[in-house]
Amino acid sequence: MLVKSKIVELDDWLFIEEIPDHYIPDKPLVENRLEIRRSPIQMSNFQLSTSGLFILHAKMFFDKPVHIHTEVEGEAITSQFIFYKSADSKLPYGMSRHNIRYIPSVKSVHEVREGIEYNYFIAVISKDYYLNLIKRDSLLHRHFVEEIEKGEYVSFSEEDLMATHEMQHTISELIESKKTGEIRRLHTESRVVELLMYQFEQYNDKRQHHDVSFNDEDVERLELARQILEQRIANPPTQKELAAEVLMSESKLRKDFKEYFSVTIHDYLTRIRMERARTYLLEDKLSVYEVALLTGFGHQNNFSSAFKKYYGISPGELKV
Repeated sequence: MLVKSKIVELDDWLFIEEIPDHYIPDKPLVENRLEIRRSPIQMSNFQLSTSGLFILHAKMFFDKPVHIHTEVEGEAITSQFIFYKSADSKLPYGMSRHNIRYIPSVKSVHEVREGIEYNYFIAVISKDYYLNLIKRDSLLHRHFVEEIEKGEYVSFSEEDLMATHEMQHTISELIESKKTGEIRRLHTESRVVELLMYQFEQYNDKRQHHDVSFNDEDVERLELARQILEQRIANPPTQKELAAEVLMSESKLRKDFKEYFSVTIHDYLTRIRMERARTYLLEDKLSVYEVALLTGFGHQNNFSSAFKKYYGISPGELKV
């Protein structure tokens, strides 16, 4: 499998990676980084590669439109995410879209607009590697495998979907990992599987609620509501305050949030509080008291009870 890409206006290859197609469990990871600060381009690339797998994370901003040329030779499955935000966007983190695709070799050129912050993530997985991660007969992707066997380009979902908090968190864990050696390779593989699972899950949820549709304005307001909750976990707005802030009625916000994200506002807030708390405890080594304050619990005992209910162990036991 050969993966390469360049910015047409520069006429220099950003990367040319030849990846063995076959899955080799003990093949080490190779990491590369690239910075480009040359008008009209600002770009930071992070790459990981091993047998059957190539991962790229790129942050991009352009002063004028440019064209990105990409080639993939060989059968590949891609897990692809694009996060984007214009300078005048009201959304703190912008918008996003993602999909899983089967690519039986492709050459493409895409124009990238100026004045937009892009955050791009892609995992390019050989067919052999993919079918080692998720078995061919798994019900999770049966229809997808049937299309792959035809050898023709296909997307897992007919339309791109919005990236969830869990997906963004998994991508961050994968690219920011400080692990090394064999542990890093196992961690990377487990996060790729986790990311695919979240994508499968969201697609299946959407298929079960296929009769529910949202216009662009509804989507933007729901995304804004989600991002407000993530930004203000220490002092979150009430549902009434949140509805007023995103210009929706409280009842519509509750209903649409549940249908769009497949979780209630209350449960979503609990989830991001607990995930942030776990990071504060394990990675930042903060005290239980400090974490309680940062995650919006007035008393340490209330936080400890909520944490144990969510994870099954107390914060103190997690830190041991």
